[in-house]
Amino acid sequence: MNFDFSDEQQMLREQARRFLSETSTFHALRERIAQGSPIDHELWRQVAELGWLAVAIPEEQGGLGLGALELCVLAEEFGRSLAPVPFHGTVFLGAELLKRSEAPEAAAWLGRIASGEAIIAAQPTLNWDSVGLQLDDGAVTGSCEPLAYAAQAHAAILPVLQAGQPALVLIDLEQQPLPSRRARSLDDVVPYAVLELDRTPVVVLAEGEAASTAMRQVVDQDAILTAFEQIGGADAACQLARDYALERHTFGRPIGSYQAVKHKLADMAVKIELARSNAYFGAWAMYAGEDADRSLAAAASRLSATNAFEYAARECLHLHGGIGYTWEADCHFFYKRSRLLAVILGQPGAWVDQLLAETSLNQLQIR
Repeated sequence: MNFDFSDEQQMLREQARRFLSETSTFHALRERIAQGSPIDHELWRQVAELGWLAVAIPEEQGGLGLGALELCVLAEEFGRSLAPVPFHGTVFLGAELLKRSEAPEAAAWLGRIASGEAIIAAQPTLNWDSVGLQLDDGAVTGSCEPLAYAAQAHAAILPVLQAGQPALVLIDLEQQPLPSRRARSLDDVVPYAVLELDRTPVVVLAEGEAASTAMRQVVDQDAILTAFEQIGGADAACQLARDYALERHTFGRPIGSYQAVKHKLADMAVKIELARSNAYFGAWAMYAGEDADRSLAAAASRLSATNAFEYAARECLHLHGGIGYTWEADCHFFYKRSRLLAVILGQPGAWVDQLLAETSLNQLQIR
């Protein structure tokens, strides 16, 4: 039995790692933050030319028609590089929600995503009762939650309530520009904004049970993909800490030779490998299309990857000592991203509840 990615997927990983390491550097991130330019449009164009935006989009919509495993490979490499492009919201959320819609407009937007022409801001939700947007007679009113890249997006996909029932809607922000206000972000690299809607015309992508089912599937899948993104970031933070521990000397010896530092690095590696095993389970569940296993794997991978990335980013900063807290050190990029990814899909408690519920259900089915 093969528990690893195929040779073609490994080649995709190597290509992505090499390309992103050359095009997305910490120096470039600092310059982009200083300039207030959140998206590297040239990098986005190159990513589209490489076909990464089209990986999981069906061929009839201009995609490559591959699948979830290729998305997992790319997620890890984007997490490792912290590239300033809206890959997560556009590909992991936007495209996946559009793929589950029968609206004719969905196919056109999928084609635009595949070609790199469209950036999507999408809002996932675990609790429809907390949704504040109301759909009435084809128009939506209210303020959405803070969305990543909302001010730069060409379209937004939002959960709304229609007569108390869930629905998913798409807003064409090119045809219908909306006022937005900047929201504070935990990560300087990822901009957030709140869109203000006032009787805004929308395209309904799904309603009722179809909307809630699509959102549940995409949120579970995004939890697994985010886990790979977190693993990529954690692995890079661990490598950064290891390299510094070998380079920094005190009392004539590298700090990496001290037992306490070795234990910290070992703990990072153990947490990352535990998270990776859960993420691989999630990748299999996505590939196999097993709904029950996907929900269990999503919760397990979400919790373990969050723990691994937070620990690796925090200890990477600590091992750098006082310099780790400075702007010139690279540690803060991983620490901020770890904090952001820890909350973008709801609080950890909700995923603990899901893990317990799915574990109990599996035990009952075994009996």
